[in-house]
Amino acid sequence: MNRNFAKEDRGSLSILMMSLFIIIIITVAIMSDISSIYLAKRSLTQATEAAAQRGSRNLDLKSYYRGEYNFTKFLIGLTGNGETDPGIPIDCEQGERDAVSTLRDWSDEGPSVMRSNMSPIVLLASRCDGFEIELQTSSEVSLPFVLPFIGIEKVKILASVGSIDERKTTSH
Repeated sequence: MNRNFAKEDRGSLSILMMSLFIIIIITVAIMSDISSIYLAKRSLTQATEAAAQRGSRNLDLKSYYRGEYNFTKFLIGLTGNGETDPGIPIDCEQGERDAVSTLRDWSDEGPSVMRSNMSPIVLLASRCDGFEIELQTSSEVSLPFVLPFIGIEKVKILASVGSIDERKTTSH
């Protein structure tokens, strides 16, 4: 009786097919979760870049017209003997307000992919030195498939971006 049972291979193919099907379903779920995280990270980075660029476009008029970069220094710079131009001075206060406003707009009216599985964007830190604005943001992504053996429902993502505003260089 034991010998016949060992020689019996009836039904072994169905067990193999079911195992393969379960492995494929688990792989598809994991790949969907990874793709969801990737798309959310890309959206968060784009939102942070947009906010930093919008913040860096605010000209600090006092610094710009203070006379530090006047016509004389321009002529010295043309000869190659002067200092390098540090860039266009940024109004840090207004720049940070514009950056926060842009992040709020992205959270409220951003791409539908971003709104569907991401929490609102949180500004973790902002730094402005007068010529560069840096932003650090975060959000949480809800995964489309929560696998019982992993148990992760949400993933926190971070983005860090810096932006400067430069004068356009022209060739003669």
